Amino acid sequence: MALFHPYRPGDGPREGPHPAFRSGGGGRGMRAFAAQPPPPATVLTHTSRCPSCEITIHTHGTPPPSVCPYCRRALVQDAVQRPLAEAMEPPSDEEVAGRRHALYHRPHAALVTVIALIAVFLLAWAVFVQLRSIENYFYQPFVSIYSAMAGLFVITRFLFAAFYHAPADSGFEPTVTVLVPCFNEGAAIRTTIERIFASRYNLAKLEVVCVNDGSSDDSLRHMLDAQTRHPNLVVVNFEHNRGLCHAWGIGTFLARGEFMVCVDSDTFVFPGSLNKLMQGFVDPTVGGISGHCDIENADVNLLTRLQDVRYYFSYKIMKASESIFGTVSCLPGCFSAYRRTCVLAVMDKWLNATVLGEHGNFADDRSLTNQILKDYKIIYDDEALATTICPENWKQYTRQQARWMRSYLREIWKTGKFIWRKHPVPALSWYAMMWMPIVEPFVMLQALVIAPIQAGAITPSYTIGVMCITAVWALHFWATTGRKWWWAGFAFTLSYIVFYSWQLYWALFTLKGKKWGTRG
Repeated sequence: MALFHPYRPGDGPREGPHPAFRSGGGGRGMRAFAAQPPPPATVLTHTSRCPSCEITIHTHGTPPPSVCPYCRRALVQDAVQRPLAEAMEPPSDEEVAGRRHALYHRPHAALVTVIALIAVFLLAWAVFVQLRSIENYFYQPFVSIYSAMAGLFVITRFLFAAFYHAPADSGFEPTVTVLVPCFNEGAAIRTTIERIFASRYNLAKLEVVCVNDGSSDDSLRHMLDAQTRHPNLVVVNFEHNRGLCHAWGIGTFLARGEFMVCVDSDTFVFPGSLNKLMQGFVDPTVGGISGHCDIENADVNLLTRLQDVRYYFSYKIMKASESIFGTVSCLPGCFSAYRRTCVLAVMDKWLNATVLGEHGNFADDRSLTNQILKDYKIIYDDEALATTICPENWKQYTRQQARWMRSYLREIWKTGKFIWRKHPVPALSWYAMMWMPIVEPFVMLQALVIAPIQAGAITPSYTIGVMCITAVWALHFWATTGRKWWWAGFAFTLSYIVFYSWQLYWALFTLKGKKWGTRG
């Protein structure tokens, strides 16, 4: 049954009678009416504010809430006439097809074959070098054993991913609430909202809850403008920044859909993706599903290109390999779906999580994923497509990686307590991921710095192994997408070796505190 009323263009009352009808002069009044511009169209919206919690909920075509989702006190109600915002035309079919082609235009079959042969050769060469230098295991056991384990881990990800398939489309169409948290995204938020409503999901079953998390720019104005065009849009305004966790929390409390889709404020959903993302929920044991996200601004500079290659590997290889066991380790906040009852069941524990005895709900998406993973399957749908804007400068990227690393450190050991009950294969992988990043910086230091100083040469097996593995997933990116900056994968590996692998230890030392989870 539909819970929401579809939007019909032109809905909404106008302001009072035009002054011409009050002029009282028959023909003179008609002449005045003809000479003046038409009155601006307005729509009636409602505001519901909680002075104690300092939040305001704006509604248009949906019933306004009567009590605060947090403190349960009565809300202060008011009605406001807002000017009807200028319409934003949805992307045409040609534009959508062009965007898809830009993301996935596979090279000619002959070139793909050549790329595949090169990748197989590089893998075989890496294995051969490892076997040929087996005597090094006695002289450099630390580096050699780690190299073998890391190579085996990556190769098995490719093998498992080869068995992946997306959930079948069965026409499942439940009620859905899309949650869009926003912090200083005035340049993108309106486009994000419009793309959701243009996603071709049944509007009678679609609701959007957009949360302004204390933005200092004009994000709220763009949200309220969009609301005048979409009655099924609910806008929540936090007067002070509370963090992503609380933005999702209040959205969950207000949501009326059976399922929730989390979309970042700078993420753009492709038509049909919401429908596709729902198909995996036909299985009642599935509690969450990750969509597939590519980089919207990949062609800006080297940094965005290397993130594009990395994102693709993390989805198409890592998440695909985890999905066949139902143990996807993180549902990214940029584009993922949850069974709402599952989120409500863990909401109190999730919102009130602690880090080293101090309140801090900063792991957000990974934390919520792991709470649900205890009792449900978490899978991945590579046919539900979206794009997101990634950092374009190194300072912003470094802050993002630090935040992600802290989330990883906080959650990896928690999941290790129960993952062994799911399946032995993903459990072994999970425990490998617990210790590998910890020792990896020292392995690289030994192989690439200490060993050359002592012996006058780098450790060949390790270096060749790293380059071969990097080349394999970079070439796989090229062969399956047609995007020619596959070489940026080497730039990512280099940046990881030089700096970002060591960021784990800085994140560990700064794990306790209330500021590291913020996105400002």
